[in-house]
Amino acid sequence: MSDDDMELARRLARFKLGVRRSLGESVNLDALRTDLDYRTRTLADIEERTDDEDLLVSLLLVRDMLERRSDGAPADDGTKPGRDYRFGARSG
Repeated sequence: MSDDDMELARRLARFKLGVRRSLGESVNLDALRTDLDYRTRTLADIEERTDDEDLLVSLLLVRDMLERRSDGAPADDGTKPGRDYRFGARSG
């Protein structure tokens, strides 16, 4: 696990505990990392409802880290597209 992964894990843990402490709710961390729609809805909802400054700072940091992580992620499995030889060797 890289240093960036550890930092993200720490931030997510602090954020989850802050939401539970401040709003009495639970956040699904797996969905927060992988589901963009869930992330957008959940973070916007928490941002509107909380009065806790530390939780807002944590939310902003988590949002930024997750956005940077998804921006840098490859769109596919990371392999280069191969040539298409369905119509002969010279068509691609």
